[in-house]
Amino acid sequence: MPSSATVTLFTLDVESLNSGNQLPGDAVAKVKSQPDFQQGFFGQKLEDPKTWVLATEWSSVSALKQCITSIKDHVRAQETFVYQFDTTVLKAPCTEVFTAFETEEGFEEQVGRFVSAVEGDKLEGYKGADYGAEVKVDGDGAGEKSVRMVIGWVSKEVHVEAKEKPGAIQENIGELRAKRKGVDLFHVNFKEL
Repeated sequence: MPSSATVTLFTLDVESLNSGNQLPGDAVAKVKSQPDFQQGFFGQKLEDPKTWVLATEWSSVSALKQCITSIKDHVRAQETFVYQFDTTVLKAPCTEVFTAFETEEGFEEQVGRFVSAVEGDKLEGYKGADYGAEVKVDGDGAGEKSVRMVIGWVSKEVHVEAKEKPGAIQENIGELRAKRKGVDLFHVNFKEL
């Protein structure tokens, strides 16, 4: 797995945006001015045009924690999740974001096997992948666990086509279907902040 960064994904609704469906300038400035901010990405869920995603990379979990407190008046998030994975994938033309909730012991390893299989298959339009377990920012880390996988593609349509063809995805999809209760999947064409 490539080197991991501390990444938070904020899910935003349209009310958090300005009239041009962009983060307001004061929110962008506030996020980017935080100590230990590395980079940020913003985009609309292709499956739900009223929902937007802000992904931010931080040098550490403690830096992220300070940021969440500092920017809460500027970024009204529906959900906030923190993971550690390589953010290079977010620079692909389209990013598939898969999240498994209430995962059991061993699920993260299953995701790793799935990613390795896809990596080795050299699928058309595939740009890279990574994954990570949720990082607990508050509390003792007990409770529901989730794992997030991000896969870069040329486009959402190319991902859909790749799923329908025989190969690594079809042969290894079972790795993503066991040892978890819930799942969320969406695509975003991220742009850098």
